[in-house]
Amino acid sequence: MPRFALSLSASLRVAAPLMSMLVLSGCFGIAPKPAPAPLPPLSKGQPLTTADAAFVQALNEADLTDIALAKLATTNAARNDVRALSDTVSRDSAETRTKLGEIVSPHDLSLTTAPMRDDQEMIDRMAKLYGARFDSAYLAHLRKGEPILSAAIASAIAQSKNADLIALAKDSQSKIAAHKASAEALAPARVSRRHRR
Repeated sequence: MPRFALSLSASLRVAAPLMSMLVLSGCFGIAPKPAPAPLPPLSKGQPLTTADAAFVQALNEADLTDIALAKLATTNAARNDVRALSDTVSRDSAETRTKLGEIVSPHDLSLTTAPMRDDQEMIDRMAKLYGARFDSAYLAHLRKGEPILSAAIASAIAQSKNADLIALAKDSQSKIAAHKASAEALAPARVSRRHRR
């Protein structure tokens, strides 16, 4: 038995280097894993121009203002149809802000979360109105629209190279037109009277 143990020990000394060479050479099907392929560079999406950024800012500002005014309408409006319109405006504006955020986030940009000073002052003035006075002012705001935003939308549709921004501009244009048409339909008809001399 000692002779057997000796021969086993001797054979292990000879076999051990051979086994390690076989393992290292991959003869047992164990090959080293190849290095992973390098990751592609992070996509920044389609580029945003200065005009695109101006459109984003104008649309975001209009949405913030419309959301704030719609929130006021839930407590200050006298008519249910004005409240219903404000719900639609608020929902559309919130949806637009979500899409804007998705468009600008790859560019390391963020949207402002509060209206600018002029718009906030207008919101504060309207917060003091109740009933029919609020309804009239709110509908007038929607009918008037935003000339700066209208110009920014037209510019984005005509000049932007960012397909997502163009689609959002077209969608916003149609929603704003629908809000304006609804406000026109809800506005009280003006009666003109001729005075006799």
